[in-house]
Amino acid sequence: MIALPQRLPHVIWKNDRLVPLSEGWLAESIEHAAAAAGHHRWHLAPEVARAIAVYLENDWVSPALTLDNLNEMVRRSLEGIGYNEIARESLIVPPRVSISLTEIAVRAPYEIEFYPLLKQRLCDAMEVQVAGVRLEGLRDCTKILDAAGRWRQTCVRINDEIIHFCRSFMAVSVPKTVDLVIQ
Repeated sequence: MIALPQRLPHVIWKNDRLVPLSEGWLAESIEHAAAAAGHHRWHLAPEVARAIAVYLENDWVSPALTLDNLNEMVRRSLEGIGYNEIARESLIVPPRVSISLTEIAVRAPYEIEFYPLLKQRLCDAMEVQVAGVRLEGLRDCTKILDAAGRWRQTCVRINDEIIHFCRSFMAVSVPKTVDLVIQ
C-alpha cells in the first residue's frame, strides 16, 4: 500500500490516539460552535477552517498537535475576526472516520476472515470515540467476497449480511449515538 503524505498534522485524541486532521472536521467543529452561539448554518465556518488549515500546512512544524492546542487555535482565530460569542462556544467535536470495506476484503477475501477484521476496525473506531463511521466500497467488497467479477444474485445475500453485521455491531457495542454510513 502507498501512503500519501498527510498535509495536516494529526491530533492527539482521547486515549492518546493519533487522528488525522481535516478541513472538514475543523469546519464541522466551528459550525457546532456557531450553532451553539445562535448562528445556524454559519457561512464563514469553511473559510475559518481553511485559514487554520493553511496555517497548519505552512507554518506548523510538528507532525501532531494536542487537542488543547487545536481548541486554542480555533478560539483565537474566531476572536481575531471578531466572533467572540462563537469563540466562547468553540470545542473540537469528535472525528468521523472512514473504513474501506474493499481494503478489508482484499486482505481477507473469505467471509470467515473478513468479519473478524471488520469487527476489529469498528472496535478501533469506537475506541477513538468517533462521532461517525463511514464504511466505503460495499459493492466492490461484496463482489470480492463472492468471488464475482460482476454483480450477481448471490452478491445480494453477502451485501445484506455485511449491512446487518455493521448495524448490529453498532447497536450493541456503542453506548452513544454514532452515525453509520454504508456506501
